[in-house]
Amino acid sequence: MSGPRKYAVQKPKGSKWETLALVDDLDDGKQQFQVAVSEHGAKPIRLIQVDFRSDEALADFDWRLIELHDPNKGKGGRPKPTVIAGSERATPPAQARKPVGRPGQRPAPPPRQPTRPGSSLRPKPDGEKIPIPMTTYAAAFLFGALALVLWALWFKV
Repeated sequence: MSGPRKYAVQKPKGSKWETLALVDDLDDGKQQFQVAVSEHGAKPIRLIQVDFRSDEALADFDWRLIELHDPNKGKGGRPKPTVIAGSERATPPAQARKPVGRPGQRPAPPPRQPTRPGSSLRPKPDGEKIPIPMTTYAAAFLFGALALVLWALWFKV
């Protein structure tokens, strides 16, 4: 079941987009877009079509770009990256995705990084080395053993 279709006028706010107007009709959306361009002309403004997946409030939605006002277009310099429709959604991390292979084939194990024997550095899966405080562990163990011996001598167990 698909929900209602609306039109949103948005401007960037940090790394997200702030909705300035949300209307039911495309003509109203274009009017609101022109008003927003006149008020916030120094910033990019976009008019998008929002297709809600259900009638619930704050439901998931798909969107499609209708119009874009980009004041930086044609000024030379470095162009800003364009956001592709739907790329703002959270995506699972690359490690959580399963690699695609032939059926019945085992996935190749990740490459192992060699460690030196006796080294206090062990590689993390992503290659970053984390120091292991072996002297602290040894001191804590010796302190515990000394406390146990003193306790045994004090209470004559």
